[in-house]
Amino acid sequence: MTAPTSHDRVFRFSAEESQALNVIYASPEVVAQRQAVLDGLQLHGGEAALDIGCGPGFVVEELARAVGPAGSVAAVDASESAIQLARARCAQYPNVTIGEGEATRLPYEDASFDVAVATQVYEFVANVKLALSELKRVLRPGGRAAIIDTDWRTVLWHSGNLGRMDRVMRAWDEHLAHPTLPRTLGVLLHEAGFAVRARRAIPYLSSDYKQGSYSHGVAQFVWKFVPGRQGITKAEADAWHEELQALADRGAYFFCLNRYLFVAEKL
Repeated sequence: MTAPTSHDRVFRFSAEESQALNVIYASPEVVAQRQAVLDGLQLHGGEAALDIGCGPGFVVEELARAVGPAGSVAAVDASESAIQLARARCAQYPNVTIGEGEATRLPYEDASFDVAVATQVYEFVANVKLALSELKRVLRPGGRAAIIDTDWRTVLWHSGNLGRMDRVMRAWDEHLAHPTLPRTLGVLLHEAGFAVRARRAIPYLSSDYKQGSYSHGVAQFVWKFVPGRQGITKAEADAWHEELQALADRGAYFFCLNRYLFVAEKL
């Protein structure tokens, strides 16, 4: 992850990181999450949809299928490498447009969309109130939004060295502006002029540590990010990373975290 820009906390993923996200987003856990988003939005053919922070474009493709050829999908991301992956994934959909943009400065006219999605986006944004104001601006009256963010303090990751695990996770918090955003997101949505129509916890639970799983993919990001933060050395990060595989090898691996889906309506 590159450093945030000076005006806001915006992370732009490198090409390697975007490819890693591509693998994580294909994991069974994230596939189930996308279905939860679609179920919550109850999309209709012909609607105009927006994906804020589209990443490699998995949600964009699902939205395009749901709204059909009579509808349209626009998507933005801050990372050019992610945009390229998303465009390749959605090349067969002529009603999809994908470009560069940020949650606090959406490049669209007022009241342009019937529905919007923001998955794992607002926890990175320093000014969430501004981002939600932009979300409201681009939605039509009665427009729906599906928002998913993680409470990173809910992580349960088994370790024989709890002190080191705690410091690693606190260091990992530094990649975010709001590690516990779901706890206050309902209030922020209300203040921004939305009614929260549904809330749902989406647990990610894993007892194995294999490539292609969500927890394995996230562990690689954590391992590379934390050295030099919270006093963690590279040797300590390596030891943390190696322990996960050792636990898995003897059938003792355990990982769980909670993501939270909010379905909101513009009043």
